[in-house]
Amino acid sequence: MFRVAAARLAMRRLGASTQQRGYAAKVDMAALKKLRQLSEVSISRAKEALQRTDGSVEQALEWLQRDALAAGAQKAAKVSGRVAAEGAVAVHSNAANTAATIVELGCETDFVARNAAFVDLAARIAQAGSALDGAGSNGIGVLDTAAVAAQAVGGTSAADAITAAIGHLGENVVLRRAATAGGPGFVVGTYVHGAVAGSDGHRAGKIGALVALRSDGDRAELAPFAQQLAQQVVGFAPRFTRAEWQKAQAGDESTVLEAQPFLFGGGTVADALAQHTQRLGTPVDVAGFVRFERGEGVEKPAQPDFATEVRQQLK
Repeated sequence: MFRVAAARLAMRRLGASTQQRGYAAKVDMAALKKLRQLSEVSISRAKEALQRTDGSVEQALEWLQRDALAAGAQKAAKVSGRVAAEGAVAVHSNAANTAATIVELGCETDFVARNAAFVDLAARIAQAGSALDGAGSNGIGVLDTAAVAAQAVGGTSAADAITAAIGHLGENVVLRRAATAGGPGFVVGTYVHGAVAGSDGHRAGKIGALVALRSDGDRAELAPFAQQLAQQVVGFAPRFTRAEWQKAQAGDESTVLEAQPFLFGGGTVADALAQHTQRLGTPVDVAGFVRFERGEGVEKPAQPDFATEVRQQLK
């Protein structure tokens, strides 16, 4: 009898304690299912969020975002000094192929670079950057990463999304660089090599490129050619257009895009441009291009041998 009474008292105290914490013990299963679909968090995290917000899915989403941002900020403070030499390159272009954006999002390991959440983040930041206009007369422009980070991504800023990702992925994540291509009179081609899939069709890879063609010709016919040239830039890594090379007086013509053998045959890139000019009856030339390779220019830290690594972990 005493044990039954004690058990009932303990249950009453537990219920009172739960109420004092400010949230209900039970949650609506439909709300739980909806929250998980919207947030992709675990059952326990979704349940906690609903409990802390009286079952409101909208408020639970906000709570999850605040909590993820706080956790990410704490983690970011710890990992900010780590080198983010891995990562992914993502591109986004509009449906008309008149404008495109490319970004490089850095992380510490290839394992995280292939994580679907990381790929999605890189792709969404590239899409968010398309709201900025920075292309010059050659159809190419460097974007300020701070301006890109201020753009909206999934109901928050790209900067906050990166901070939350640091908490979720456990690595330093940085927006290293961004660029744009296009504008009136341009046809833009994009390509990403070594792409891995995220969710909802998002993709990001190791190397990416944008190419801006200047022409008044048929865009529908020029768009596939622009994409081929983006593949050319990724594969052959040119440094200049012919106009840029002549202006820079840079010696080695093998670094000029138009002088390189065309990846898809038929002579050089210059020959391919001439063929399209003849067929369309209007000039077609490469105004500019940009090529990003993940980790480019970042010095990777020396990796300790296995014995040293074990000794460091035992300290």
